[in-house]
Amino acid sequence: MSDKLLDLIWSLDIETINDHLPAERKSLKQLLTEEKPHVKTKKNKNHFMRKKDLELAAKILPKEEWENIRLPIILLRRTQLDKGLFSVSGGVCELFLIAKITERTKEDFEIFKMNDHQPYIWKPEAFTAIRKISSLIIIGYS
Repeated sequence: MSDKLLDLIWSLDIETINDHLPAERKSLKQLLTEEKPHVKTKKNKNHFMRKKDLELAAKILPKEEWENIRLPIILLRRTQLDKGLFSVSGGVCELFLIAKITERTKEDFEIFKMNDHQPYIWKPEAFTAIRKISSLIIIGYS
């Protein structure tokens, strides 16, 4: 088989594996107002988020950042990275929430956002985050 054909097969497999990923992501502010907080997946199914997970995120993030964070957070397992390393989708709000949940940082948001942070976490941190706010996290593959 040619390399182009193998690449095509590989990309189609990855797309199929990731059909549970959200087609959209919503702000924490919006999700907190919904009776049944959810987003649509690529397969047009609902991914529901627990109120208690959203409330924990709201306690961690400053209220003025609720509009900026997009949920669910996607932890992407990239095959080209070290085994057990995940990249965190999003920006500083998503990184801050993961860092606080996993106890990677004790800083408040204002200090945290002034520093550079690598958007990666190790498998044990990913499992800690999933254990604490499982409905706000989705694992993807690349």
